[in-house]
Parts: sequence; C-alpha cells; structure tokens
Amino acid sequence: MTPKQLILLLFTIIGLTGWLTTTLNLLPSTITFTLQITSATIALLTIGYGAIKNLTERIFSMDLLATIAIIASIISQEYLSATIVALMLIGGEMLENYAQQKSTNAIQKLVEEQPQTAIVIREGKELQINPKEVQIGETVLVKPGAKIPIDGIIQKGHAYINQALITGESVPAEKSEGNTVYSGTTIQQGALYITATAIGEKSTYGKIITLVKDAKEKKAPIERTADKYAKYFTPAILVIGLTVFALTQDIMRMAAVFVIACPCALILSTPAAIVASIGNAAKQGILVRNGETLEKTSKVNTLVLDKTGTITKGKLEITDIQSFTPKYSSDQILQYAAESEKCSEHPFAKAITENATKKGLNISHPNNFEHHPGLGVSINKDETTIIVGNTRLMQKYAIDILTCPVQNYITQQAKCTVILVAKQQTVIGAISLSDQPRENAKNIIAQIRANGVKQIIMLTGDNKTVSDNIATTCEIDEVLSELLPADKVNKISNLKNQGLTVAMVGDGVNDAPALAHADVGIAMGLSGTDIAIETAGAVLVADDLTKLPQLLKIGKATMSIIKQNIAFAIAVNIIGIALSSQGLITPLMASIIHESNALIVMINSLRLLKIK
Repeated sequence: MTPKQLILLLFTIIGLTGWLTTTLNLLPSTITFTLQITSATIALLTIGYGAIKNLTERIFSMDLLATIAIIASIISQEYLSATIVALMLIGGEMLENYAQQKSTNAIQKLVEEQPQTAIVIREGKELQINPKEVQIGETVLVKPGAKIPIDGIIQKGHAYINQALITGESVPAEKSEGNTVYSGTTIQQGALYITATAIGEKSTYGKIITLVKDAKEKKAPIERTADKYAKYFTPAILVIGLTVFALTQDIMRMAAVFVIACPCALILSTPAAIVASIGNAAKQGILVRNGETLEKTSKVNTLVLDKTGTITKGKLEITDIQSFTPKYSSDQILQYAAESEKCSEHPFAKAITENATKKGLNISHPNNFEHHPGLGVSINKDETTIIVGNTRLMQKYAIDILTCPVQNYITQQAKCTVILVAKQQTVIGAISLSDQPRENAKNIIAQIRANGVKQIIMLTGDNKTVSDNIATTCEIDEVLSELLPADKVNKISNLKNQGLTVAMVGDGVNDAPALAHADVGIAMGLSGTDIAIETAGAVLVADDLTKLPQLLKIGKATMSIIKQNIAFAIAVNIIGIALSSQGLITPLMASIIHESNALIVMINSLRLLKIK
C-alpha cells in the first residue's frame, strides 16, 4: 500500500466514523463535524493533487471528476458523498497494485527456479560453480534428476530429458552425442557431458525470463473505461457549472449542478460490473485477475492454444493393444509388457503398468530385468526372454520385424508411439500410446467460434505429425509445431501487429512469455505451472476447457453492462444538470438523485452474477 492510499484509507475511515456517529447521535455535533470535514478536506487535497498533475499533462481523468464532486459535496455539506468518492478511488488503485505485484512475483519465481549450480570439468576435476561462471566451450556434467544449467551440445552420454519446460513435449526426448540440449530441462534417466554454447541470459531459460519481463514492461496499462468518458464529460461539467453561476449568480444552483454530476454512478459503472463478473466466474471455476482481462476478453477474435496439457490431457495413454497371433490375447500382451516394464521409470512404462493395474491383471516381479537405454527392456519369464521396446531393440536381438502384420500395424499407428512385445524371438504383439485430446475438445472449439472468435491457432514444441493429427481432430485452423518459447512470442506479436486481439491458453513455463505477450493470457489451473498461472490474466481452475467459452461470454456481457451503466449515469446527469441549472433541483435533491443513480448502476451490475 502506497503512502497516498494509506492516508486516504485512514481518513476515509475517519469520515465514515463521523457520519455514523452523527446519524446515531453518539458524539457531540462539533466532534462529528470535525471528523467529517477533516476527512473530506484530506480527500480533496490528496485526490486534487493527482487531478492537477494530470491536467498539467492535458489529461481529464476520473481524479478531476472526483475532485469536483468532493468540492460540490463540501459546499452542499454532503460530507458522506466526499468520503464515498475517495473510498471508491482508493479501492480501485489498490486492486491495480495487487495485480501488478502478482506479475512481479511470477517473474521472481522464474528466477528462483532456474538451475542454481553447475558441475564443470576443469583440469580433470569436477567443480561445482554458479552456472553464470561457466565459460563457453567448457564441459559440464549433468547427473540423473538434475536440471541442465546451460545450453549446449552433448559431448558424451545418453539420456532421456524432460523438455516440457521449454518445448511442452509430453514425452521425454531421447538425447545422445551431438544433440542439442536446453537450460532448465531435466534429465530423467542417464547422465551427460555437455559442451556449453550459451549461458545466463543468453541461454534458453534465461531468454524465457527476459521475454516475460519485457512483456510486462512493454504492455501499456489499459485506460479505465470511465476515464474515456471523463475526457469529454469533465470539461463539459466545469463549463456548465461556471456558466450557470455566471448567469444566475446563484452558488446553490452551481452546487446543485456539481452534486448532480457527482461521478459516483460513473465511477461505480466499471468496478461494480467487474466485481460481479469476477465473482460469477469464480463460482464457475474461472479465476479472473482484473478488469483489464475482462475488457480485453470481450474483444478477442483470435485464440492461440498450446497443445500438451491444454488441448490434450498431457498424459500418455494406451490407445490400442494388438496381438499378432491367436495364441495370445490382448490382455496377455499387456501383462507381458507390464511385467517387463515394472522396474522401469520411463513414462511409457508408467502408462503400461497403470493400464494393466486398472484391468486387474497380475503383474509379477520380473526376473533378470535389463534396461536398454533408448531402446526398451527385457526380462526372463517361463524360461524364455520377453523383450519390450522399439524396432531398434528388436533388431538388436535379431528379431524379424519385417512381417506384414507388424509393418502394417506400425504404418497404421504412425501418429502414435508403438511398443513391440516379443517372446521366443517372435513379435507377438504391440501397444500404441499417445497423448489424447481432452474430452469434447472439438465441441469446445465450436463453442469458442460461436462466441466471436474468428481464428484458432495451435502452437506447440511437439513434432509435426502428432501436432497435425491433434489439430485435424479438433478442427483447428492453423498449427505450428517444434517451436521454442521465443517462436510462440513472435507468432503472437505478428498477430497483434495485424490488429487482432489475441488470447493465449497454455500451462507450462514455456508458455509464460506467450501468455504475457498476448492481450489475454489464460492458464490451465491444475496442470499449469506457477509462472504460467501468475503470468496469465485468467485461470481455468479445474483444467476444464469448457470454461473457455464461458469466460468469453462473461467478458462480452461485462462490457455490455458497463456501457449500459455509463450511458444511464450520463443520461441521468445530463437531465439533472438541466433541471439544476433552472433551480428546479436543490443540492439536497441532487444528492438524493445521484445516490439513487449509483444504486441503480449497482443493481444492473448484479445481473452479471446470473450469467451461465
């Protein structure tokens, strides 16, 4: 809380206390009058300073309208009005500051989660140092379970690397000598000696941090909707009030004009609608960070989606089990595979064993388990060898995979990962695995289009074959695959440069820069990383994509209600000003009318609580 906000809050409480004690006759009138006039005066000085500062820059803002209202309230001895105006302004500023602090926290978490140490090989010795101290060309050792601290090229070793942080890929990437690796990714199996090619801010993870920071610094703060009207309304009120006084020499008429034009309803027109919409969205499992998100959501015409964990479930699942001989059923194929993979930590193994467990199959502990990095596994069972893995593992054991059934199946399942199961030197079956689209993904895309979105694009770090398949299944207009975080940002920037209003939906650290650069960032709540959630303007709490069209609908309804509120508030003010200038409305009547105006705006805003 800033000193200005603290002062306003303190004296607002004093003003409310003065009004309450006056109403209940709890204190002598001199004391209650002093409390109220002090509160109003401090509010006038504090808010008036901001209004004058804006005027020097030729800006007619809500601060100026509020200052006029407070002056009019003091003249007509409506001290409660002055206090309410100040209270509404300070509440809005505090909410804006809270949102900004959340963005700062998100960036700080990114910095804290980057690799903190690196093991560098110098003069034949392993030295643990800060990653920023690694020199380009030096050899860095990364052990199993550790994060890779630099970008580089594998000099020696073989490993499975979880690259979801950078590329969003659902399946760990197999890497060996000569392959490129990225900072911030994690080795799941194996160890690597890596020649450093980029460190610190120039590494991939460092660039992600920079991209998020840049997006936050470059994104211009949205103008409050009421401020847009204040540009024209405020000067007009000033001219009218002074003209009335000049023609009538009646200060009470001028006071009535200023009181009837008190911007309570205008000030409430936006926050009341936003609070109601945020509350409604929260009940439906959508967390909206601020009014800016709702306003921009109402204008979205282009939607950009991440694939893994957003359109898809982000989890490998068995899509098909095939037996190549009548001697073995599909359950027996699955059981052999599950027993072989029981001691493996690979994601494929987890998907296979979980599926077997759900089916109630008996998974015995394997004998002579052997892991073949990058290929698969083998065990002994019933005095024979069971081999489970890819085609290269079959070739290593000299098992024939050129038979028609096997080759036809592999061709048919080109969009999935195929695991072969062999016994007695013969391939007896196969299991297909893939990351499946979320339920009703296609219908949800259709609903999104029905809410005014003209173009839907998928951006992913996954491979082209898998990405194209998902995009076709879900009827997505355009798909770009094998992208790094910076590539996603560039695509979104290009779309915005075309004058489009872009919403981005994602869940990973690799999506954070794109979420920050988009007009509206939307994060998946359950699968989403902290940085994605805190960078986004809205969060789908239960990872439920059906909430996405609901969010779009709430955004459009919010802006519709805000415009209705503003139109009504201005219409009442115009009529009231006309009557006040003729002496037909006294300051007291003007105060009652403008408070009633604010109440009607509140009631209209509450309709947003019922949108489903």
